[in-house]
Amino acid sequence: MGHSILMLKEAGTRLPAEGVLAQFAKIHAIRSLADLKNLGKGSAEIVLVDAAMPNLRSSDIVRRLTEAVPHNSVILLLDATQSPAQVLRQLASLRGLRPPSPPKRGVASMARLLGVSQESFARILNVSSRTAHRWLKGARPRPRAELNRLESIVSRLEETLPGTEAIRSYLNHPNPNLAGERPVDLLARRDFDRVESDLRAIQEGVYL
Repeated sequence: MGHSILMLKEAGTRLPAEGVLAQFAKIHAIRSLADLKNLGKGSAEIVLVDAAMPNLRSSDIVRRLTEAVPHNSVILLLDATQSPAQVLRQLASLRGLRPPSPPKRGVASMARLLGVSQESFARILNVSSRTAHRWLKGARPRPRAELNRLESIVSRLEETLPGTEAIRSYLNHPNPNLAGERPVDLLARRDFDRVESDLRAIQEGVYL
């Protein structure tokens, strides 16, 4: 499938939170249970299922999905009729997606979460590659505004999106709400305000 998170909805319907879900999940519309076999043995690690499909029973879908997706995939029912903000709160409460209230991350931990190279991380923090290397190896970073901003954005990413794969998907896909740019490229240019504003808009349910 090419996406680690898949959201299943019934064809011809529009979910109130669809704009938010599309920020980190692949939206896939189905017309019948037979459509599920076309999912194949893709790489979806989490499959979200709209629990309120008008003409399809979610219990039948979950039963059929166990045959269509990898055995290690997590299948979750989601009340997608809720507002975007409510859906995000529901996702954040699911322990299967990410642990609640993650501790403050160190420099190396933030780089791993973002999935960026040492060179990209150095550009984000506006330091040399050598300095970034020392920090990633455990040296204590000196205070700087870029580091504080990145810590703020990482915290907001973890509050907004359900897990590492969703965060990396959000960062690395062209975002129509950011003029088609990838959020990770904005971070590399230290355009932190636009990324943080976009995440705030997702949290507040602006994108419908």
